[in-house]
Amino acid sequence: MNLKITLKGLGKNKPLLWILTSSLLIMLTQMLIGTVNVYLFKDYFASTLALSIVGMLQAIAVFVLAPFVKTLTSKFGKKEIASVGVSAAAITYIALYFLQGINMWVFIGFTAIAMLGFGMFNIVVWAFVADVIDYQELLTGIREDGTVYSIYSFSRKIGQALAGGLGGFAIAVIGYQSEKAVQTQDVLDGIYVVSTLVPGVLFAVIDLILIFVYPLNVLIN
Repeated sequence: MNLKITLKGLGKNKPLLWILTSSLLIMLTQMLIGTVNVYLFKDYFASTLALSIVGMLQAIAVFVLAPFVKTLTSKFGKKEIASVGVSAAAITYIALYFLQGINMWVFIGFTAIAMLGFGMFNIVVWAFVADVIDYQELLTGIREDGTVYSIYSFSRKIGQALAGGLGGFAIAVIGYQSEKAVQTQDVLDGIYVVSTLVPGVLFAVIDLILIFVYPLNVLIN
């Protein structure tokens, strides 16, 4: 192994850099949703039971999608399937922002659609990493599965650490006061915005990266 060649290849590996960016953004968005949902359902919808249901739906979404991923990616491509999923999540959350005041169960129904969308990305992203490894070999002439996977995994750990306090920071910014049993209407509206519009915009950014910047597009039959 030649460290100089490896580092040079990693620096030129734009697919790796962009899939890292997309993965970190979607992780950040999911952690934001998870944190803010606690306040959304407790304070805005006044139902902690619904929060448990939403958490269960996210797990179910992965099991529903998993059997179909191979067929879909073989027919349409990994990049295309991931992009469609993230687009669905972006559109759903932005739509929810404009539907403020809807019934809680309708809100949960919409979020279930979004979960299917970004759940697709989370399943397919590890196959993206395999393509990035192939591209690294093309650049350097050396097969470096362990190096690329370790960089990707380490970057995700850093992202998790950085994103951990994001939800709490967002809640503090909108003026949430934990000592109050009932929050002001402005705070409740702020919670709703952070729960819907912010994830919608972030998912849209991820989608734009996949469509216009991430360069690899491989069909595997």
